[in-house]
Amino acid sequence: MMASQEEKNPVTSSLSLRTVFTIAVVLGLLIPASIISYLSINIQRDNLTAQLETDEKRLLDIVALGMQEPLWNLSRQAGSPLISSVMEDARVVSIRVTDTQSNQVFLSALRSERRVGGVSFVQKPVIYRGEEIGQVTLEFDTEHLANALHNQVKNILLILVAQLVLSILLIMSILHSRFLRPMHSLTEQATQLAELKLESPFYWARRDEIGKLGKHLEWTRSELKRLIDELRAKTLALEADISRRREVEDALRRSENKYRELFWSNLDGIVISSLDGQVMDANPAFLNLMCYNLDQLKQQNFWSLVGQESEALERFNLDNKVLRFGYCDEFEAVYMNRFSNQVPVSVKTVAMRDAFGRINAVWRMVRDISEKRAAEERVQLAAKVFENTVEGIMITDSDKRIRSVNKAFTEITGYSQQEVLGQKTSILSSGRHDEAFYGNMWLAIDSQGSWQGEIWNRRKNGEIYPEWLAINAVRNPLSEITHYVAIFSDLTERKAADERIQFLAHFDVLTSLPNRAHMHDRVELAIHNACRDNEQMALLLLDLDRFKTVNESLGHSAGDILLQVAADRIKSSLAAGETVARQGGDEFIILLPAISDPSEAALAAERIRESFGASIELHNHTITITPSIGISVYPDDGRDFETLVRNADAAMYHAKSSGRNSYKFYTADLNARAREILAIESQLRFALERNEFILHYQPQVAMADGRITGAEALIRWNHPSLGILGPARFIEVAEERGFIVQIGNWVIREACRQLALWHGQGLPKMSLAVNLSALQFRQQDLAEVLETALRSHGLSADMLDVEVTESVIMEDVTSTLQAIDSIKGMGLQLSIDDFGTGYSSLSYLKRFKADKLKIDRSFVRDIPNDPDDSAIARAIINMAKNLNMQVVAEGVETIDQWRFLKQEGCDLIQGYLLAKPMPPEEFAGLLAKGNLLPLE
Repeated sequence: MMASQEEKNPVTSSLSLRTVFTIAVVLGLLIPASIISYLSINIQRDNLTAQLETDEKRLLDIVALGMQEPLWNLSRQAGSPLISSVMEDARVVSIRVTDTQSNQVFLSALRSERRVGGVSFVQKPVIYRGEEIGQVTLEFDTEHLANALHNQVKNILLILVAQLVLSILLIMSILHSRFLRPMHSLTEQATQLAELKLESPFYWARRDEIGKLGKHLEWTRSELKRLIDELRAKTLALEADISRRREVEDALRRSENKYRELFWSNLDGIVISSLDGQVMDANPAFLNLMCYNLDQLKQQNFWSLVGQESEALERFNLDNKVLRFGYCDEFEAVYMNRFSNQVPVSVKTVAMRDAFGRINAVWRMVRDISEKRAAEERVQLAAKVFENTVEGIMITDSDKRIRSVNKAFTEITGYSQQEVLGQKTSILSSGRHDEAFYGNMWLAIDSQGSWQGEIWNRRKNGEIYPEWLAINAVRNPLSEITHYVAIFSDLTERKAADERIQFLAHFDVLTSLPNRAHMHDRVELAIHNACRDNEQMALLLLDLDRFKTVNESLGHSAGDILLQVAADRIKSSLAAGETVARQGGDEFIILLPAISDPSEAALAAERIRESFGASIELHNHTITITPSIGISVYPDDGRDFETLVRNADAAMYHAKSSGRNSYKFYTADLNARAREILAIESQLRFALERNEFILHYQPQVAMADGRITGAEALIRWNHPSLGILGPARFIEVAEERGFIVQIGNWVIREACRQLALWHGQGLPKMSLAVNLSALQFRQQDLAEVLETALRSHGLSADMLDVEVTESVIMEDVTSTLQAIDSIKGMGLQLSIDDFGTGYSSLSYLKRFKADKLKIDRSFVRDIPNDPDDSAIARAIINMAKNLNMQVVAEGVETIDQWRFLKQEGCDLIQGYLLAKPMPPEEFAGLLAKGNLLPLE
């Protein structure tokens, strides 16, 4: 019984709705906000910690990478800027770079004022060429991490409190205005209904549930008032009922006629159906919309006219609105006409009641919205096109104030929509066009309705850019301009591409110098001016000496850097008005447009040559490059560009053949030499394929007993038209054109083949010397080529003697030592050729571990008559003996030279006194004799 009593009297709360809502809002906001704040603080702590670790690693990687070169070269001056740059970060307390080799501090830095807080240490080794050469240690101050976290916590809490206060105020304000105050009004109105105070109507403009409840209360009030009034009226009207019945019936008939007239003439469709969907009536507008006549329609159930996707909405509105409240506000649906075509409509539904007030039918007013839907789709499509087009679109009013822009406008100009709305179009003005330009533009738009053209505008960041702009005026039916529509596209990339194309057409990409075509135009203009003014002009053709050696040995990237340095040095040595262009490869053309005398061209060439005096650092190698320059003068050496270039090229080759690092003027007899070089170059590339190279051999004889101990293999070219050519005629061309390595490798293979053939014939054992060019000496596969040649012919390594000139081995001592170690490791002999003509250091000579020194023929030619040459030869012989090396004197041609060298203790001689270089068959006969002594 007690439980039953509790169910009948549920527990009620004494708290007001305002109090309950306040508690719910505070708890509902405070608990999630607290959890989110806690998670946010942890995330901030993790983010700050991860950021610190990332920054520490980044700075450590920068220092470790940047200290490779300074630490390797032990250059504190080179490393100090990097240390100072890193110390600018306030979090870095100290930096210490330690040299692993000496285990000493190489560079260090310590902040004078240190914060009070925790610190962290990070270390990383400095790796250079695969070797650990040092250690970098960074000390970081972590106090800022705690400060940043404290600030983040404080900011989060302040934001949390502000959000809670604002949220509570906002929610309570909304609850008060949208719920509590209306509920209070409903309570008062319900009290009035209970007290039957029905005179004052209840006004409700709201359309939400409370508004609908208020409307129902108003309906209840009005109905109660009506019922009460009717009761009063019926009491008073019973007496006059009979007399007024006829008047009422007439009024009803008139009302029915008006209803029918309204029903049939209404432009909106009207259909009346029972609650189960049976169609009872429809006006002509509805019949035309659905393509039925009235008899056909009455045979249909209303629900068969409703599209499948709209049936659920219709039934919901019928059950929850019409049957409950007597009506349903306008909504959209899809009906199906007689031909099963979809018809979009808007529907208003009203309940019909019988004499007892019961709902027995439904009145639907249906309006065709097909055109409205199509218009909306067109608007949506236009909006999508407006927003997604790649061209910028700007719409202004008649006062040229911006009213709308699309996404492309923002991407091109950098202005957001909020920044430009309401602004004048002049916000985009670049300042490059004057008022007359804009005046003509707007005059054309107002008179012709449109304008298009290229214009310069300014982005938000201040950058001026070109655009293609089209503006159209929009007019109303009265032909008044209401808006302007501007469509534009950014031409920056196209302009840049055009400029790039123009640059590539006239300039060299690597050096940014004019190319040959551009120089051709300048030279033709200079020739025209010189002819007009009766002046001279000069053309200089410059070629870098031994460029291919550098390019092949150090790589093409080093060659590119060398070309850029050469271009800068040439430009720096030119006077105003003088021009340099890159013709191609390592050749440059210099134009001197006006000279009074050819000596001015010589002075310019000398300035250029002197600019190449300083050495160049390339990939850890110190390189000295020299130019060879040919000069042709207008009008004596040619009257057009091609002739001047061709003659300057001939003079340049003459400079190369004269020892390089010089300049030569063109002379008529150089044409023959140029044609010869051209013939040599054109045939040289096919000489190996045609087996046109042969080797001659010159014996090396021991002075003690005349025994032939070895020979030097000397290449000859059996040219198809020029006959037998010595190396002086084609070796330089081979080096310049990149054929020297293939030719040198052929010499090694052929020499080994011939040596093996002689030994197979039972001739005395001897060594054979082959010359290596500078480029061949730098090749990575040199040891493999030598080893393959020896192994394929069954020769021991000590039977081959490798000759390298003194200047070649001193070009790059580090690489030279590596190559020599590789050669000596195979057991081959090493000879230093042309000794005394270079700049050898005696300390390096000791490290080279050569087996033989060859005295250059320039020192042998005048002994014993020249005391200087005699002293040099004597010094070389004594030095070689002290270093346990044999001495070979080449170019011995007289008996006096023989006697002097024998007296000084020279080991071997080579020269015309004993024998000239000869074919292998003749040398075999000489070798069979065994001894070769001069006739004294």
